[in-house]
This record gives sequence, structure tokens and C-alpha cells, in this order.
Amino acid sequence: MEDLADAAIQAALDAGATFADVRIEDTMTTVLEISDGVTRRSTISHLKGAGIRALVDGAWGFIQNTDLSPEGMREAGRSVAKMALATSSRVEARFDIDAPVFTGKVTMRVRRPFVDVPIEEKVEFTKMIDDQARQFDERIVNTRTVYGEMWTRLFVANSLGTRVWMENSLPRIMSIVTAKDGGTRQRAFRSVGTRGGFETMRTEEAQHIGEASARLAVDLLSSVAAKGGIYDVVMDPVLNGVMVHEAFGHATEADNWPAHATVLEDKVGEQVGPEHLNISDDPTLPGERGSFEYDWEGTKTRKRRLVTAGVLTELLHSLETASRLGMEPNGAARAQSFMYPPIPRMSNTFMEPGDWKVEEIVEDTKHGIMLCSFNYGYTEPAKGQFMFQARYGYLIEDGEVGQMVRDVSLAGQILDVLSKIDAVADDFQMEAGTCGKNGQGVPDMSGGPHARIRAVPVGGM
Repeated sequence: MEDLADAAIQAALDAGATFADVRIEDTMTTVLEISDGVTRRSTISHLKGAGIRALVDGAWGFIQNTDLSPEGMREAGRSVAKMALATSSRVEARFDIDAPVFTGKVTMRVRRPFVDVPIEEKVEFTKMIDDQARQFDERIVNTRTVYGEMWTRLFVANSLGTRVWMENSLPRIMSIVTAKDGGTRQRAFRSVGTRGGFETMRTEEAQHIGEASARLAVDLLSSVAAKGGIYDVVMDPVLNGVMVHEAFGHATEADNWPAHATVLEDKVGEQVGPEHLNISDDPTLPGERGSFEYDWEGTKTRKRRLVTAGVLTELLHSLETASRLGMEPNGAARAQSFMYPPIPRMSNTFMEPGDWKVEEIVEDTKHGIMLCSFNYGYTEPAKGQFMFQARYGYLIEDGEVGQMVRDVSLAGQILDVLSKIDAVADDFQMEAGTCGKNGQGVPDMSGGPHARIRAVPVGGM
């Protein structure tokens, strides 16, 4: 792979590029889906090719290449440089890449590599979870269980001298369950996603994910629609993570700065929340779905402390944004595959735990609502506006958790909401997901502790 990457890079430089990089990828994926006890999908796919970029005076060229012969790579390198040259006279901002050089090799050490596990065992595992959900209660009317795995080998090289080899292994099990009682129908979702081999699907949580999803769906049948109003809101770790990721994290991705597309544009070094608020993005956490040692530009990763003691202290950078903004790259450039250029993305994003106990927050809340998990929502990073519908919640009256509620949403302006967080618990939980941006989806995790927001509008029936 090194010779192939060097051939493309040298050809791009010879054709006039001032910077060039190559990502050569080999990925195997398996997806199994069982619905109501019947297999609906069973697919194995193999993705192999190279993504090649060239830079000329601030203009990028990008090409996807599946011809991994020396001549095929040289031709791709020449072509991508010509693309950049052709558009270089039309760019508004001229820049070059100034970045440190990294070399390294990451080998995934797992107890049960996917290739060593018979497909029959994977099907049986998926079927077990589906049966578990179907048999939980007679009111379960539909089940859908999806098992997915992805094994990736990636080589990244650039014209500055970076040479990085990486492997990654990501399994995930998801259970989606619908329960019905009379005219009431409720849906629940649970998932477990990790970084590791098939052995991580043998944990207690993964082995009982169908039961957990079915129990939530049945519990929701006895919930009532929430009434809208002003509440003190206690977010559970999942909804907290969604808010931090969607409403705040995307606004810290540094490609928003040249585009003037973030509410945080003039806030670096400024107070964006109370002193007890700390928000991080950390791809170095062991075993997490959003973890990786080097990003898709070959930059070594580290923990990014986005907010420290309420101050916006760091952004998420690619080589381009770090060069243009005069900051240090921090390993946040990611791509869905070699078919896409890398852009600043989150990894494992979370609010840091505080020093309250969860029960202390509840006891200290007189008229509130605890909002849990996530159904859907929207964000607008340029304005900082967001709306999230929680999957369910519980009323809190005089310090006690009461009636389960549904159809409840939290909306607001992120800087206003952050300023009203007055209590952060000492617990911590992460939720697996896939983050979408610019048509690309990448594995991620989000979460944090329970946290309370004082006096915010909550939407209901």
C-alpha cells in the first residue's frame, strides 16, 4: 500500500499540487436483520479503494479510485492535481497545509475476530434477541432486530511524510419493538455498539437488549401525554448526550468558522456556560464505538476539551481548518469511507460528570420533569437553535419521581440552555450511534451524566 500511495502523491506533486494525501481502505461489513422471527436481510459487502486529494492555492481536488495498480494510482494522482489547478483561480481563501508528521501502526487485538465467527452463530444471536423481544409480552406486535459489524484496514499517507496504518472493528446490535394495547401503540429502541470483536456481544447488556427494548415499549403503554409548560428539566445521560452532540458539538466543528455557520464563531476563549460545565470529545476512550488512534488524515488523536469550567477552549479540526485558523490539528478529520473527503467530526462526545448524586438532584427539584432517551429532533448550528423529542419521561413533584409521560420535547437556544444548567450528577453513561453530516455517516458515542436545566419551556400535548 505504501508504494501505491507514494505513486499517487508523487504524480500529484509533479502535476503541480502543493499538498497531496491518500487513504487506501479495505472494509468488510455484515448486516443481519430479523423481523417478527423472519430473516429480512443477510448481506456481506466488501469495499476496497483509495481516496486521493490534491491542494493548489487553497483549491482541493478529490478523486475516488478503485484501480489499485501503480499506473492506476499515478493516473489518479495526476487527474486530481489537474482538478485542483483548474479551480485554483476561483477560490476566495488561499492557504496551504502546515501540519505535524505522524507515523504509526494500530493493530486491533480482539478475542473473537468477526472472520472467525461462523455466520450461523451471528444469525442465532440475532434470532435470540428477536425472540427475546417477541416473547416478552403478548402486547408486543412487532419486532425488528439488526446485527451489524464492520472490519476496516486503512493506510493514510501525505506529501509531508505522514504514514499511518490502522485497523478497526465495530459490532452493534439493535432492537426496535412495538407494543399495542387497544388503540394505544408505542415503540421502543435499544442498542449496544462497541469497539472490539464479537466477544463484546456476550456482555450482559448485549445479551438482554431485546428484553430491555420490549420492557420499555410495554411500559410506555401506561404512560400519558405530557402537558407543555415551564419545567425544571432533568436530562438522563442519553438525552444529555444528544443535546451536547447535536446542539453544541456540531457547532464546534471548525469547518463552520470559514463558512460563518456557527453560533460559537466569536466565542473561543469566552464563557458559554457555568463554571461547573465541562464538555469533551475523546476518541482515545478504550472500547468505545467512536474511538480511533489516528484520524482519516493520519493525525494522532487526543482528548479534546471543548468546554472547560464553562469556557469554550477548543474546536474540532481537520488539517485545513487548523491551517486556516492558525491552530493545532487535533485528529478530528473523519470520512465515511475512501469515497468521501475527510471533514471535522465528533467521536465520543459527552458532558463531564459533576459532584451531585442523581437522587439529590431529584430531591432538590420541586416542579420538574425527567426526560429520557431520544426519538427525533433538529438543530441549526448557525443560530444555536434545537428541538429534541424525548422517548419518554417522568414528572417530578416535590422531589419525587411520578407518572411516566410521553410526547414531550425540549427546545431552545443552546447558549441560553447551557447557562441554566445548575446541577450535574456524578454518574455517567454513553450511547452508541451513527452521526450524519454532509451526506456522510460515521460511528460515534454520546452521553454524560444526569443534569438539570432550570426553568425551560417543554413541549407537550
